[in-house]
Amino acid sequence: MKAFLASVVVGIVIAVAASFVLNDNFQTDSHSAFATEGARVGTPGDNLINY
Repeated sequence: MKAFLASVVVGIVIAVAASFVLNDNFQTDSHSAFATEGARVGTPGDNLINY
């Protein structure tokens, strides 16, 4: 039982640490991430298709 509880606690700690690392370092909005000439991204919300 101790091993199971320890693995649950370690899993939660790893998940929280990964969440902080991914949100702070690797997550950007599409307007910033695709800022080259090959991508057609203008102001956010301006390039949506309206029917």
